[in-house]
Amino acid sequence: MAIICKEAAKVYLENVEGFEVISECMMNSDIFVMKTENPKIVGMTQERHYQEDLIRKRFGEDVEIAPMMVGALPYALENGEVDAVIIDFIKGIHLKGKKEDTVVDGDYTTYVLLSSTKFKKTREFKKFVKTYNESLEELMNDEELLKNHFYSYTKANLDEGGLRKWKIKLLSIMAN
Repeated sequence: MAIICKEAAKVYLENVEGFEVISECMMNSDIFVMKTENPKIVGMTQERHYQEDLIRKRFGEDVEIAPMMVGALPYALENGEVDAVIIDFIKGIHLKGKKEDTVVDGDYTTYVLLSSTKFKKTREFKKFVKTYNESLEELMNDEELLKNHFYSYTKANLDEGGLRKWKIKLLSIMAN
């Protein structure tokens, strides 16, 4: 099992048999980090085509898009090679610049749960889904718990308003 971006899941499923997407598990997890109010060049993760759509909807058709490896985005922003980046919230929270959510035209899926078809049929899988969903519910109903876990994972403080401020949605696993 893995929680991975939907593009990676698509490529994986095209190349490996016996696996399937079980459920969406996160929406809207990217943010814009900008050095200027009207960026001319925006960096994005290569092969994440939905990010190009988000960039165009937010900044217009004339903005130049610079696809690159995700690890290069912070470097490119800091060194002025791009004026802004679209990056996963967890990575972007540490970057300097104005941060903005990326929900321009409705929610979009960023991460999915992938599992082997065989494992999906087991008791262990059902137990995992139950535990995951219970843990998620506990996190989403306790702002302090969420802030503490967020800090222990990122070493950054979660702003007031938590994930809702960024319109990030953590979803329960919907498995048949």
